[in-house]
Amino acid sequence: MEFLTLGFVHSSHGLDGTLKVISTSHFARERYKNVKKFYLLDKENKRTNLSLISFKIQGEMHYLKFKEIANPEDAKKYKGSELQIAKSDAVVPEGYYLFADLVGCSVLDDKGVELGVVSKVEEYPAQTTLRVQKKDGKLFLVPFID
Repeated sequence: MEFLTLGFVHSSHGLDGTLKVISTSHFARERYKNVKKFYLLDKENKRTNLSLISFKIQGEMHYLKFKEIANPEDAKKYKGSELQIAKSDAVVPEGYYLFADLVGCSVLDDKGVELGVVSKVEEYPAQTTLRVQKKDGKLFLVPFID
């Protein structure tokens, strides 16, 4: 099963074990409403299955309450963990796609000649960038803009 990272646990919030998550995802509100199974991948690569009870979004910070985390002590164990969902559960509005689906795609020039293959999609404040690997192993970046 493939997983998508929605964000990273920053800290606990309050006395009920709510997790404060730094979001790295688009369409998070729709995912929180529609996805039933969430996962936390900790630093030892152990994945824990969680059930979302409630969420609140404030900017890039998301406050998530899970059934399995009852207090701040439990929540602190997950600091630095990745919040994930199964890729098959990802909510993608019509006309959009997952950046993860671009990995492995060929990059062509205007004459149709293959320049390389997308190895990673990187999001920077100024723009999204494709990291492209050429056949000789060298890498180059391409701005991903309309």
